[in-house]
Amino acid sequence: MSPVSRKRKPAKKKSGVSDERRQLLKTVLADAQDALAERDPVEVELVASAILGDFWRPSDEGRDVVLPLIDDAARRPSPAARALLRMLQHLALTEEQRGRAEAAADAFSAMPEPPWDLGDLTVTGCWQQADVYGDGATLLLCAERAGHAHGLVADVELSGGGLGDVYLTDHVDDLVDSMRAGEEASEVLVTEQIPLARARRILEDAVAVNDSAAALLPDVIAEDPLTPLRALVAARLRAMPPAEPPAEPPTFTEEEREELVRAFLAEADGVRDDRWFTDCVRFVVDYGCDDDFGRPLRVGPGKFDLLIEDVLNTEGVPKEFLATLPEVLPPWGRWAGERSGLRPAAIDRLLAELDEIIEEFRDLLAEEDADFDHETGGAAPIALRRE
Repeated sequence: MSPVSRKRKPAKKKSGVSDERRQLLKTVLADAQDALAERDPVEVELVASAILGDFWRPSDEGRDVVLPLIDDAARRPSPAARALLRMLQHLALTEEQRGRAEAAADAFSAMPEPPWDLGDLTVTGCWQQADVYGDGATLLLCAERAGHAHGLVADVELSGGGLGDVYLTDHVDDLVDSMRAGEEASEVLVTEQIPLARARRILEDAVAVNDSAAALLPDVIAEDPLTPLRALVAARLRAMPPAEPPAEPPTFTEEEREELVRAFLAEADGVRDDRWFTDCVRFVVDYGCDDDFGRPLRVGPGKFDLLIEDVLNTEGVPKEFLATLPEVLPPWGRWAGERSGLRPAAIDRLLAELDEIIEEFRDLLAEEDADFDHETGGAAPIALRRE
């Protein structure tokens, strides 16, 4: 099975709204006609999801393209129109759209039903392979329809980073075997089955991050792997039990934060007692409390990368702070990793990756210093240099 369906571009606007709608209906009916030749319902879902992905925008400001499309298809009785309506009945993103498509398709009683049925899908379980740091995970949603098993695979950044790659697979058992083999060959991966309610919470939160990014940067919509599969992912989520309630992150008082700083300075190796070192430690503690869901002791390459990114995007950071931060992160990584229960091999792996992150950080600082314009007294912001 192809991971994603073929690309489609929205119909170009013509002189009048009616002409635009006629052209749009013609385009999607051609797609629906092609779908009638399919026998695999998942392939049909990919076609429908790609159509809906072309229409999707993070905020339509009251402009719904799908409802008028359903009304137009309802006035053009044909096998392709009924196929389109059945596709939208199961894949459209809103309950109103799905209900109207179903009613319109049912009204075409003289037309044959499509050779496939997009209903009766069951999500049977979810496998997760996550790193021990809590940075990221791959989820495999296992589904079944009419005895045919398939899976939806999603790469998730667990610290508020959203969905990465998303694709479908027919080879569920082979992928589970591969995940297990990957765990055995790695010292930082854990493969396990997780409750569907938890999987839904993880995926819904990740999709919300992608949607927020699209609202801020509309240009990312076309490049987002979720765009052509958003409707299909949403359909799988609807087939799952309700999501777990969102976890409430713990809060930390000023005294609790200061106690973590004091404990680190008293117990860790490679520390020193001066203002900038202490300020950097407090920054790391605050970052974990405020920006990592109340997890100051969680350490991982992804978290450190985001922390550095935060520093790079902050204006007016003192040079002394920038020079000291790379000295704080390795001992903090070892100390907090030991406190949070990471195995020695995982800590060693973390510190090796952290060395690369710090080297890139220092290179950017050196580049900024070299490019400093002594006539204007400024240089390009560091964050703009980081690829």
